Amino acid sequence: MLLDLRETVRNSKPIKYTLITIICIPFALVGIGSYLGGSAYNDVAEVDGVPINDLQVDRAYNALKGQYQQMFGGNIPQNLFSDETIRGQALDSLVTEIVVNNTVEEYKFAVGDETLGRAIRNDPRFQVDGKFDAERYQNMIQGSLDNVGNYEESLRASAAVTQFRAGIAATNFELPNETERLETLQGQTRTIDFVTYSIDKAIENIEVTDEQISDYFDENADNYQFPERAKIEYIELKKSDLAAAVEVSDEEVEAYYNDNNSEFITTQAVRETSHILLEVADAGDADEVAAKTAEIEAIKARIAAGEAFADLAKELSDDIGSAQAGGSLGLLEAEYLEPQYVEAATELEEVDELSGVVKTRFGVHLIKLDKYEPAVITPFEDAKESIVSLLQNDAADIEFLELRTAMEENIASDPESLEVAADASNVEIMKSDWIDADTQSDPLLSNPLILSAAFSEDVLENKNNSDLLEIGPGHVVAVRTIEHEGPRPKTLDDVKDDVTNTLKREGAEAQLEEAAKNAVALMLKGTPVSKVAKDDPNATATTNEKLTRDSTVIDANAIREIYALAKPAEGKVLVKSVALLNGDRVAYALKAVESPEPKDTEDSADNAEPAGPQSPQNSQVNLGQAELAAVIANLREKADVSFEQ
Repeated sequence: MLLDLRETVRNSKPIKYTLITIICIPFALVGIGSYLGGSAYNDVAEVDGVPINDLQVDRAYNALKGQYQQMFGGNIPQNLFSDETIRGQALDSLVTEIVVNNTVEEYKFAVGDETLGRAIRNDPRFQVDGKFDAERYQNMIQGSLDNVGNYEESLRASAAVTQFRAGIAATNFELPNETERLETLQGQTRTIDFVTYSIDKAIENIEVTDEQISDYFDENADNYQFPERAKIEYIELKKSDLAAAVEVSDEEVEAYYNDNNSEFITTQAVRETSHILLEVADAGDADEVAAKTAEIEAIKARIAAGEAFADLAKELSDDIGSAQAGGSLGLLEAEYLEPQYVEAATELEEVDELSGVVKTRFGVHLIKLDKYEPAVITPFEDAKESIVSLLQNDAADIEFLELRTAMEENIASDPESLEVAADASNVEIMKSDWIDADTQSDPLLSNPLILSAAFSEDVLENKNNSDLLEIGPGHVVAVRTIEHEGPRPKTLDDVKDDVTNTLKREGAEAQLEEAAKNAVALMLKGTPVSKVAKDDPNATATTNEKLTRDSTVIDANAIREIYALAKPAEGKVLVKSVALLNGDRVAYALKAVESPEPKDTEDSADNAEPAGPQSPQNSQVNLGQAELAAVIANLREKADVSFEQ
C-alpha cells in the first residue's frame, strides 16, 4: 500500500507540489527561523541594539574572500589581504548594513505594492517564455524553503535601502566652476624618476641562523598555538544522494519528453501569413456571417482556378492596412492577433496552403501560409539525460523534505544523541578525526557552519546536538561534539618554517627601508636614479615616468601619496619614499606637475561628446558616491556600536 501511495505521489505533480507546500510551512514559520535565530552562535558585536553573531561574520567573510579570489584569478596574492583583514572587513560591512537598515526604517523609506509587483514580474527567474508565471513564482519561492510573504518583505526592504542610497548618490550636482576644476585635477599628470626595491629579491638574499630562529621563537612562543580542536559525530542528508538512488524507466523518460515537448524547443517555429478579411457588421447576425462565408468560399475557388491571392487581397480585403501588401501580415505573432486566427494559421504547414473559413470578432478570414520553418527540437537521445535527472530530482523532493523533517524533529526531541534522528532519516552517523579552524582537507568539515556549531556553547559545553545546519540547497547536517581540546602550544619544529620566513621578511623590510632612505638622500643631492640603483641587486631604476591617477606602474597607495604632494617649485624636485602594498619600497623624485588646458565653455557645449572616463557626468557619479560614503560614515559615527572582547 505504501509503495502504491509513493508511486501515486511521484507521478502526480499537483499532489507533489501540494505536499511540498504543506511541508514547507513549518520550516518557513518555525524550523528555519529557529535555526537562523538560534542561540548556538556567539555575538561578536552589537549595533544600536541589533546583535551580530559569528555565523553572520563567517558567511560575510566567505562571500568577501570569494570575491577577492575571483578578482585575482583564484588565489589572493600573498601578504595582500590576511584572513584576519578580510574578516575585519566583513564585520565592518555588517555594521554598515545594520546602520543603513536602521536609518531606512527610522525615516520610513518604503516601496509601494505597484513597484514591488513590477520588480517581481520583471524578474527573469519567474518568467516562462518571457512572461511572468505565477505558478513558477510560487514554486520557486517555496522550493527555496521560504514563503511568498517573507520573500516579498525581504525584497521590499532591499528596495527601500536601494531607494535611500540612490536618493543621495543620484541627486548630486556640480556648479560649472566645480566641474571645470574637477576636470583639471582629474586630467593632471605627474612626472617622476624612481627606484623600486624588490622585497622578493631581498628575501632571497637574507640568511638567518638557527640561534636567531630559536631566540625569536622563545620571545614569541605565546603567539604560536594550535587552535582548539574537536572530534565530532554528524549526520548528513543530501537530496542529490536521494535523487541518484531513484530508478527512472525509459518509458517514463519518453512519456515526459512527449508530454512536455515545448520544453525542448531550441528554436521556435517561424510562420508568415497573409489574409483576406471580409468584415461582418454584426457578428450575431447568422445570415450576414453565412453570406460572408460563402464569399470566402468563392474567393478560394478563384484562387484554385489560378488567380493570385495577393491580387484578390488588394481587390477584396476589408483590412486596408494589409490589403495594399497583398494581404501580408508578416510574422505570426500570437500576442497581436486573434486566437482563432493564430490557431488556424498554426495548423498550416505547407507554403501557399489555404485555411478554411476563420471567424473572429472582426469578420471572416481566408489565411495563406507564406513561409514556414518548423521548430527545432532537441532530439530525444540528447534530452534523455537531463529528463532522467529532472525526474530523479522531482522524486527526491518529497523524500528529502520528509526525511529532513524527521531529522530536525528528532535532533531536537532527543538532544543528547544523534541515533534516533539518524534512524528516522535513514542515514548513518559519521565520525570525524580532529577538526579545527585550520581544517582545510575536508570541504564539509571545514565549512564555517560546521565549525561554528561544533565549538558553540550549547554543543561543546552542554553536550547537545546542534540545530539542523543548511549547508546548501538540498543539503543539511547535524553535529554533536564527542571530544574537545583547548588551544595547545606549538613546538619550534612545528613553526620553524614560519619563523624563518618571518625573520627573512623582517630583515628584508629593514634592508629596503634603509636602502630607500639612502636613495632619498642621494636623490636630494641630484644623483640620477640610474646611478642610485646601479650597484644594488634589489633595485630597478625608472626615469621620466608620466603618471596619471589610473597608472598601474606602482600601486594605488603610492599614486595617492604622490598626488597628495604640492607642486614642486620651478627647478626643484620633491623626494620621498613609500612602501607598496606588496612590501616593495619606492624612492621617487617628483619633477613636474602638468594640468590640461581648461576647455572653452561655449566650444564644449557646441562639440559635446559622449561621457567618458574623465567626463563631468562620470565625475558627478563619483562625487555622488563620495557623498553617500560621507553620509554613511556620519551615520556610523553616531551609531552605538560595541564589539565583544
